[in-house]
Amino acid sequence: MDLKRPVGQSRWQRGPVIIVGAHRSGTTATARALALLGLQIGQRLDSHHESKALQRLHENYLQRFGAAWFRPTPFLDSVQTPDGERDCLEYLRTNSHREFARIFGYRTNPRGLWILTRLKLGSAWGWKEPRTTLFARLWLQLFPAARVIDVIRHPLAVAMSIRRREMGFRAAGDPPTPELGELDYCLRLALIYVELGEHLATQTPHYRRVRFEEIQAHPSKALEELADFCGLHLTRARLTKSAASIRPESSQRWHSSPQERRELLSNYPIVAKLGYGWENPGLGKG
Repeated sequence: MDLKRPVGQSRWQRGPVIIVGAHRSGTTATARALALLGLQIGQRLDSHHESKALQRLHENYLQRFGAAWFRPTPFLDSVQTPDGERDCLEYLRTNSHREFARIFGYRTNPRGLWILTRLKLGSAWGWKEPRTTLFARLWLQLFPAARVIDVIRHPLAVAMSIRRREMGFRAAGDPPTPELGELDYCLRLALIYVELGEHLATQTPHYRRVRFEEIQAHPSKALEELADFCGLHLTRARLTKSAASIRPESSQRWHSSPQERRELLSNYPIVAKLGYGWENPGLGKG
């Protein structure tokens, strides 16, 4: 059996648009805006515009290694080995081929079947699910014509948002995830996703990295460029509605002193390489 056989090239005329990026980095807003521009990202989606079945597909495989979206290293170590890569490819290929509609969030009612028919005829489609970032190298082997949109946001802002959400979960009575209470851990986690996304540029010529702050600052321009990258048929009305869905950057201040931020980020030079500083959680250096 050819485990690297593309699952979608014979079924769909167009490869998917795969939106990757860390949790809390702006992928939800980006996916919502692209859906308004005509990108089909499924019907059975949660509030984050993700297929729960795709979430489970990824999470169930991560759990085989004691891994999770917030603890990805055991999984990443496994898929670096030939046997681990083959096993994961077969897992993704088998499930996505056998249960495409369910995995990617499509219904089997008349409208769902109509949408699936349109995909077979060449409509633009894709998905967003942050765990995809961990699996993206493998998905690209199965969908070699895919286009990748890599959404990044200031890594410290991402880390603070992950920790803030964790503290909210705990306050609501949920069991704690100990690592996510530590800002340094959350920052390292955010940078793992950034580095994995960056590596995809070496895996496909159809790669576009976008800073979420740029989408917030210039939504019409940024979304028009992304629509062109995705091959979407753009209308002015759609672009106006899509741009209006992007919320402006929050003016929320850092919950730490400048010295603390300076010291924390000094341990991670990749943050400066990405064009971000310590002065503001949303704005880069230029």
